[in-house]
Amino acid sequence: MKNHGRRIRPVVKNEVAKFESCGDIRKGYRLFVCEGCHSTKLIALKCKGKFCPTCAVGESQRWSDLVAHDMFAVNHRHVIFTIDEGLREIFLMDKYRSVLLKGLMDEAARVVLEALGKNRKVQGGVVAALHTFGSKLEFNPHVHMVVTMGGITPDGQWKTYDYLPYKRLRVYWQNAVLKLIRRTLSPWDNKRVQPRLQRAYKANAEGFYVNAPK
Repeated sequence: MKNHGRRIRPVVKNEVAKFESCGDIRKGYRLFVCEGCHSTKLIALKCKGKFCPTCAVGESQRWSDLVAHDMFAVNHRHVIFTIDEGLREIFLMDKYRSVLLKGLMDEAARVVLEALGKNRKVQGGVVAALHTFGSKLEFNPHVHMVVTMGGITPDGQWKTYDYLPYKRLRVYWQNAVLKLIRRTLSPWDNKRVQPRLQRAYKANAEGFYVNAPK
């Protein structure tokens, strides 16, 4: 907190504070009384935070169950969209953060669906989730996506396929991220970050990394 306080979002601080108090009976509890013997029992309240390893597990499982009921019973592929490390600081800028992070997920979905439409002439399906942290809990915005390995044709038929235009996706994704930043930032901020954008473009000749294994 002392070294990185300015870079830590308020929501992260709140979630950590909740997690630290999870299960602490001094922070709140439910009182149960037996009507027969009148014995009592105190049950400490849980934080129900997304950061808590105990509370978040149940919520994640319930969310997964709900999503599973809405998904087509077809093969899917797990696709991950990442950005150049040098661009992460831009997504931390307070006045643009929410728009950029939401746009990152929307652009990833658009890139996949447009690629499928152009390549296979079908309307595919995606379930997208934005992750703002990496495995080491460093700020690393990226998008996880479950993509249908098939889609609806213009005449309403289901068409199965087992191919994603991987190389094309990388280039499309890179262009989409850079354009998202340029149209979101003010002219003055665009000038400030332009060197970062240029370095990110030159350092990724094949596009930003997209992991789409079979």
